[in-house]
Amino acid sequence: MALASRMNRWEPEVMFSKPSLLRRGITAKLFGLAFGLLCLYLIAWLNLNVSFVVQFGLILWCITLGGLVALIGVINYHPLLKSSMPSWFSGGFICGWMNLLLWLIGGDSLTSIGQGIFPTLGSLLLGIGFVAIGIGFGIVAGFFAKLIGGEGPDAARDYTADK
Repeated sequence: MALASRMNRWEPEVMFSKPSLLRRGITAKLFGLAFGLLCLYLIAWLNLNVSFVVQFGLILWCITLGGLVALIGVINYHPLLKSSMPSWFSGGFICGWMNLLLWLIGGDSLTSIGQGIFPTLGSLLLGIGFVAIGIGFGIVAGFFAKLIGGEGPDAARDYTADK
């Protein structure tokens, strides 16, 4: 009887009915990996002269952004506004902010990639575009993480302690 009740817990309806930080993390990180691989494909397709270290760092950066989106979706209450924020908004904000910091730190490599794609744009417009790509990435990753893993503090709750 105990084995049957334990096996019922692993049915898909039961597994996906409650929010889960693990599912949020897996979903957002897989989205980051897919986005990073898409970026590498575009770099190879456009025949840009980008070192292997920058390409590998780009993949790891996208996976890290996915992890940040997964974690920031657990905190959905804004204390100054005294209201809840949707996880896609906070995901877009954190990814835009992190891409701004990356552009400020490693702007030379990113500007060379951007000027290979858009040769007529200046460095500032490429930085703004890089931040906009981060915002878009965060919104989409936050949406899919919420769709599959839920949002809010319940996503970090341990449901096994209830049994």
